[in-house]
Amino acid sequence: RRLQWPPPPGTALRAMAPDGTSVAEYAYYFGICLVLVGLILWFFELLRTPTAEELDSDVGQKPLKKRLITSEDGTPDASEPEDAPRSFASGFLDAPSIEEANVVSKRAVCGMFPAAASAPTVEQFGACLQRMIRACHVKHGHLRIFDDNTVNDSMDGNPVSLMECRATQFRRMRVAAHLTEEAYIESMCARPFSGGKVEASGKSGSFFLRTHDNRFVLKTIELHEFNVLKDILPHMVLYLMEHDKSLLCRFLGGYELTIGGRILRFIVMVNVLPRHADEVYDLKGTTEDRWVDPATRAVMKDNNFLSQSMLFEAELCASMTEQIRDDAEFLHSLGVMDYSLLVGISAPADDAGFRDGLSELPGWLAVAGGAITPKLFQVGIIDYLQRWTPKKVAAHWLKKATLGCFHEIDTEPPLVYCNRFYKYFLRKIQVMHQ
Repeated sequence: RRLQWPPPPGTALRAMAPDGTSVAEYAYYFGICLVLVGLILWFFELLRTPTAEELDSDVGQKPLKKRLITSEDGTPDASEPEDAPRSFASGFLDAPSIEEANVVSKRAVCGMFPAAASAPTVEQFGACLQRMIRACHVKHGHLRIFDDNTVNDSMDGNPVSLMECRATQFRRMRVAAHLTEEAYIESMCARPFSGGKVEASGKSGSFFLRTHDNRFVLKTIELHEFNVLKDILPHMVLYLMEHDKSLLCRFLGGYELTIGGRILRFIVMVNVLPRHADEVYDLKGTTEDRWVDPATRAVMKDNNFLSQSMLFEAELCASMTEQIRDDAEFLHSLGVMDYSLLVGISAPADDAGFRDGLSELPGWLAVAGGAITPKLFQVGIIDYLQRWTPKKVAAHWLKKATLGCFHEIDTEPPLVYCNRFYKYFLRKIQVMHQ
């Protein structure tokens, strides 16, 4: 029908559509579209990682681990020198020199205390933590299975309590990692920790400490990750006792530190990359947000590794791909996802091998259309404490209809994630033909 303009008096304005849809109906549908777009943007904002400035301006409401380190006079120390050396192994700055250590030890601890000149330093914090870890170890004999163990101390006049969670189960984890209690306490408490900074790469914003021998890493985690770890711990103990050469990163302890009414949860895990690595890649088999500028010297990702592959001798290649499949299927049985394989690449070493939960594999790095060079690969599966939660489900459906048209998204159900993870490394790990 033809649209009359202006409309006759007393008649409703009709749109130029065969069904005679009115402008009011079009406005109604347009409003629904705006609401849906608003919900999508709100979900993406919910999933977005806050910036350091946002975290620093929201004191007391964000997790302690995401606060910035403050300088001695209480001002935020939000940046590091551009030429500061990076540690690929743990994601924070390398251990400082003697001159730098004097400056680092004067910095307040990760924003856990109000910015003030009297705030405990990283050195004081580490010393107090080591005293309480040693005290927890002394009390092991009085524990029953699944018991938590609490000790009290003070730091700069502030009462502090440390709870060692699932102490008996973690002790069995250390046995599965061929680690004696004496060796564990020696590494943890014999000399001061290094590090004490928010990670330089990744999205978690975790706070890291390293043992003096670079053998173990202490990392802060969120409450939901801590709960997942406690839930899966008995299954992990049984699995790792049967799969001695699993690539899963070993968790050796879980602690809750309470100070000033605040709780800091952290785990102790085997350092997957104890050796210096020339290049480090965090590989998931996805393409969504998986590119890092190599000039930043940060941990690189899947799209940086696109034209490369790892070559091994036939027996080692078959063993490694089979172990990745077994580990991925085990993680699927636990209902977790979003894990990745951390790969450190360095020059060959004569003493490479699998020992104490570490996988150091001799092989070759192949570049498409380029040379094949001998390398040492340090590998381990990390960050497997993410459950398939309603938040992940919402992110999956939002991304699938948008980013999923162009990329492999990371928020996939555990079964899909497991199969994609294994198939990706089936392509990236190949046999070296002499």
